[in-house]
Amino acid sequence: MADLLTNEQFKTLKNYCKIDQDFDDDVLKQLIDSAALAITRAINSDKKPSDYIIDSRFFVALMAYVEEDYYYRGTGSEVMRFPLQNTNVVNTINQLRSELPDGSDDQ
Repeated sequence: MADLLTNEQFKTLKNYCKIDQDFDDDVLKQLIDSAALAITRAINSDKKPSDYIIDSRFFVALMAYVEEDYYYRGTGSEVMRFPLQNTNVVNTINQLRSELPDGSDDQ
């Protein structure tokens, strides 16, 4: 799933996450791949992230998901962490899932 994002999209995601250095790029790319797969599978288990990346709603949900994972990585029980705060991610998943052709929403 490498190279899901264009260079411009990757820069946009880093800007969204307020990341202005490069030393975490490898970690960030792993988070992107993981988040993209999780969101895609929540929509339809037969699809790939590349099927949705051109949809701006998917990209915005991906940025929100990655930001959450990036800033809460490595936290333990000393930090109270609520489930994903951004309900837009869940709303986007539900909206994209509802747009599947009849009979293909196997989730």
